Amino acid sequence: MVTLFGMLEMNKRSLFTSQFSLQTTNHNISNINNPGYSRQEVLLESNIPTVTPDGILGNGVSISTIRRATADFYTRQLREETSSIGGWDVRSSTLSHMETVFNEPSDSGMANMIDDFFKSWNTLASHSESGSARIDIVESATTLCSMFHSMNQSLGELEGNLNEQIIDDIAVVNDISVKIAGLNSMIVENESIGQTAGDYRDERDRLLEELSRIVKVDTKEDAYGSVDVFIGGVNIVHKTQTVPLDVLLDESGTIVDMRVTLKGRSVPIVLEDGELGGLLASRDGYLKDARESLDYLASSFIRNVNELHRNGWTPSGAGFDFFQGTDAATIGVASAILNNPDLVASSYDGTVGDNSLANDIVALSTRQISADDPLTLNERYEALVASLGIHGANAENMVRNEEMIVSNLRMRKESITGVSLDEELVNLTKFQQSYEAAARVMTTVTELIDTVLNMSVI
Repeated sequence: MVTLFGMLEMNKRSLFTSQFSLQTTNHNISNINNPGYSRQEVLLESNIPTVTPDGILGNGVSISTIRRATADFYTRQLREETSSIGGWDVRSSTLSHMETVFNEPSDSGMANMIDDFFKSWNTLASHSESGSARIDIVESATTLCSMFHSMNQSLGELEGNLNEQIIDDIAVVNDISVKIAGLNSMIVENESIGQTAGDYRDERDRLLEELSRIVKVDTKEDAYGSVDVFIGGVNIVHKTQTVPLDVLLDESGTIVDMRVTLKGRSVPIVLEDGELGGLLASRDGYLKDARESLDYLASSFIRNVNELHRNGWTPSGAGFDFFQGTDAATIGVASAILNNPDLVASSYDGTVGDNSLANDIVALSTRQISADDPLTLNERYEALVASLGIHGANAENMVRNEEMIVSNLRMRKESITGVSLDEELVNLTKFQQSYEAAARVMTTVTELIDTVLNMSVI
């Protein structure tokens, strides 16, 4: 049976649903410029009708739920591509830094210094008795050694920076993991009592994308809304529990690999991509190869020049090594020669005017380094620089390609989950009119109740 007070109650629910819809629309509009926000929509349902002898009467409307727009496919793809771009961006940055260290082509680069070194020997070959030519050789060799030292130091500093970045990124990963675990708790708590957790889910998705840029992750959501996060097959977030990442150091303090403490055991973890993967690949790949190549070049200079020079003769004696040291960090002009340039030999037997040794050292610039290495000293250095250039260009191309893919995926996701201002303004008008209509009915029912009450008094 329909009563005026029943109509009043039904109209109250109508006002409430209109007000709630207006509030949700206002929330959407407020977050239109909020990256990662997913549009929310109030879903309504008819109340259970009342069966009367005269027929079935409706009981108005109520809120079913608030639906959050989702695009799970694009969200997963975005995480994967964000992880990829994070890795390539680090690689590109590292290679760019390394190219700056080698600074080629340049008038002040290593290539020119190698040429100057051999040119100074060529001058001695033309003037085998010249004291100034010997001084020039010592100076050019000293400059060359200083360049080896500078490059080695710069690459060492870069390695230190990469290690610091690795430690910083691990701290961020651990911090994000704790936040995701906290959001898991809030999402499960709210949704278990029938409440919506759209904003919490948006924040969790944003954190997962931020985490994906640092390290590649896999996720799995359970039936209660909690997300498990996996890195390299290791479950680092399970419901509200987290497993922190850590690093294993060797005796020198260098980071060896990534580890997690799982059930009391230190377990290695494989990082496929993301910034952490890119940092490790840069440090243990490009940077390690470059340092080894630089050491090989320095040791080749030391070995090849010394093999010839220790067979040379000078008025002050014979059997002197020209270089000392073993690699790019320790290469230097032998102390005896540095203190006395007259010990620079130009011949093997001391014959006046003989320049055979000087010519042989000049020939090192065009002779293969060893029986196992067909390249010359100059070509070996050029190969190192060319390799950096090729890797750098490839990394830049990958970054550009990944940026295009990410931009495309983000646009597609926004088309599904993003807020359309035009659509929200239409909804705003619709819900406003709905609210006004419900308010007018409320006024009418109130007047009817007043009339009935006044009749009762009479």
